[in-house]
Amino acid sequence: MTSDARLDPTDARILEVLQRDGRRSYAEIGAEVGMSGPSAHERVKKLEARGIVTGYSATLDPATIGLGVLAFTWITQAPGTLGSDLSDDFGAIAEVEACHRIAGEGDYLLKVRAASPADLEHVVRRIQVVRHVYRTETEVVFSTAFERRPLPIGRAVATPGADSAGGRADAGEPIPPTPARTRPRPAPGGSDSPRTGPGRGA
Repeated sequence: MTSDARLDPTDARILEVLQRDGRRSYAEIGAEVGMSGPSAHERVKKLEARGIVTGYSATLDPATIGLGVLAFTWITQAPGTLGSDLSDDFGAIAEVEACHRIAGEGDYLLKVRAASPADLEHVVRRIQVVRHVYRTETEVVFSTAFERRPLPIGRAVATPGADSAGGRADAGEPIPPTPARTRPRPAPGGSDSPRTGPGRGA
């Protein structure tokens, strides 16, 4: 969030409520944050207009709709093609739930849902024939401890004395930047080998 989009404490509390349950009525939101329903409605509309709240959706259990296999696929793009954005190509594959451009040796990280190991293999093969895909590496998830956690809104709350450039609002030591994760570049020409388990060879 940019420095000119800092939140006041009331906005932050409203966002916390909406992240827990986006179906709460304005009257319920207002009661929880200490204001009237119409005032809460006005606040939410302003948050939407600022692009902070981008939408509301239902959260589904993938296993109950036949998508019980979760995997992450690392993509290495072919040399000389890094100027080509492959996001739309991956987006055309319905089983690709998320696509990230990443730092390090890989170029993309895809979150993939599938019905079975055989279905996952089929999805990976479709990914591999996307233009400019040089190599893929897939890791299968055994279980998920948590995901889709509410964002830590408190970090974006405007505080008196906060750095004008959007730095830390407290007087503590600055947080050092997190180094980008790098992965060894695989030898060219190999096929994707789904990896499962801590030993990477299970």
